[in-house]
Amino acid sequence: MKNLFLVILLLKMYMAVGQNSISRAEELSDMGAYGTRVVVRKPIKNTVQGHQYYENENKLASVYINGKKLRRAYVRYNSLNDEIEVTEVFNILKKENIKVVLDKGYVYKMLDFEGTKQFFIFLKEGKNSLVMKVEKRIKQGENAIDAYKQSTNAKYIEKRRYFILTSEGDLLRVKLKQKDVLKVLGDKKNEIKKYVSSKGLNYKKENDLIRIVSYYNTL
Repeated sequence: MKNLFLVILLLKMYMAVGQNSISRAEELSDMGAYGTRVVVRKPIKNTVQGHQYYENENKLASVYINGKKLRRAYVRYNSLNDEIEVTEVFNILKKENIKVVLDKGYVYKMLDFEGTKQFFIFLKEGKNSLVMKVEKRIKQGENAIDAYKQSTNAKYIEKRRYFILTSEGDLLRVKLKQKDVLKVLGDKKNEIKKYVSSKGLNYKKENDLIRIVSYYNTL
């Protein structure tokens, strides 16, 4: 009987400590493993069509800081808040020299942009890198004002912007248009035109632009 009492007492103490730890975790906002911010996720009723992420699902990745591999984790880029979310209970802070390498074949890095440090997707790394900035915003729905118009729900709208990050560190905007691509890569304009023609590439396609930049780096 005495032993049973001790077991019950220990269980109560353990549960109390666990509850206290959870309460403390909920209070933290700037502390966590690997220099990350603890985020307590609460269920949110979603009334917006679509989602705020670049990826449709979590992707396996390797996380590096200052060239040192810290962990393997499933990640997802929140392009509404410009944060990379991990399947655990924290987000990756915007830190210098951070790199998130997805097995999918692209990389997230921080770049100075419009006065702040923001995550960019490196579609092709090299002497001159092709990078992409993905942003999402919510487009509010509209209520029908008469019988001839249907109500629409709020939904996420995605915006993609492409840039060439030069070897000198300049970030040059490039649109998926022949004129823009040849202007940014103008020093090898003739070579690029011949390459695109011979390979049947399309300046308006992201995957083809990746090939164009890759070829440009060999010239």
